[in-house]
Amino acid sequence: MKVALAFPGCHRRGGVERVVFECANFLAGRGHDVTVYAGEWEAHGDAIIYEPVRHRERPAFLRAPSFLRESTRRIRAKDYDVLGAFGCESPLGGVYWAASIHRAWLDRAKAFRSPMSLGRWKQCLNPVHPVLLKMETRHLGDRAYRKVIALTPEVKADLKFYYRIPEEDIVVIPNGFSPSEFNPERCAERRDSVRAMLGLAPDHVALLFVANELERKGYRTVLNAMQELRSPDLRLIVVGRSDMRLAKKLAFQFGLADQVLACGATDDVAGFYAAGDIFVLPTQYEAFCLAILEALGSGLPVITTRIPGAENAIVHGVNGYLIDDPQSGLQLAKAISLLLDPERRSAFAADAPKTVRQYQWPSVLRQYEEVLICATK
Repeated sequence: MKVALAFPGCHRRGGVERVVFECANFLAGRGHDVTVYAGEWEAHGDAIIYEPVRHRERPAFLRAPSFLRESTRRIRAKDYDVLGAFGCESPLGGVYWAASIHRAWLDRAKAFRSPMSLGRWKQCLNPVHPVLLKMETRHLGDRAYRKVIALTPEVKADLKFYYRIPEEDIVVIPNGFSPSEFNPERCAERRDSVRAMLGLAPDHVALLFVANELERKGYRTVLNAMQELRSPDLRLIVVGRSDMRLAKKLAFQFGLADQVLACGATDDVAGFYAAGDIFVLPTQYEAFCLAILEALGSGLPVITTRIPGAENAIVHGVNGYLIDDPQSGLQLAKAISLLLDPERRSAFAADAPKTVRQYQWPSVLRQYEEVLICATK
């Protein structure tokens, strides 16, 4: 089977980018001819062909349509059996992996922003949103797909509610994680060296926050919780493509500059899971958070919000805790305080990997492969 995969990135430094990376390597390993159309990628062996797609990076609202236009032009000239599309910026007519539903996120964001707040005005005036909604509608509203992958039943419900997609067009396949990269044994081997590199002392309890957005993922809530706890031994490790200058500025404003390590993007996020003690993500919206699976697979207890897409892999009181309000630093602080007990934290860490075995990439991506094969018929 000749497969074309299209998304701006194919590497281990992001969420959807990581999914594309894993899909490409899995399918190539299964003997399929795989070509990746991307602006940036992380090469992994010689079995995958990478086709560079030059697209605009600035202004931000033109980035996605620029990639859509250029990747569509490149792919039209090639012969392939099926296209893997990983969002609205990918070319039309593929198997659409719904990593998130932008219309659903915008609706839910309103619940956290009062009508006259600065956040609501920024949302209304941000030119990125109408552009992405128009592109999403072209894919989903106009039925310009062969099949749609929903990460959870809740995402499936959103697809049916917002875009009236027929039941038979949707297949539910969750996100996954690499068991060879994210596991307790590997974390234990790397823990001391990574913590030493970060300047963490043995008595420091490291909260880990992995995200490519600060606001939606709840960074302020984490800082608020640390203020509530007033524990000098707490440290917060911030990893991802988020604005690290803003992360540092907010940490300073909260009086936590000495307790926040803003580390930025990395292609070795597993090392940070090795250094961490508790994964925190009081997110406002998720489709199905990849980082939560990676944390649990690595043996970190997780504290996140009781919302679809975040709570799916959490067994409350077994591998982590769920809070009701993503903006409540007090709720988050109470959950963190429970895991400051070393014995409870150790028990949660031991149970965490067992709870996510069904989400390992090899079994998840076999389902994806079957959908692609069916889409060629």
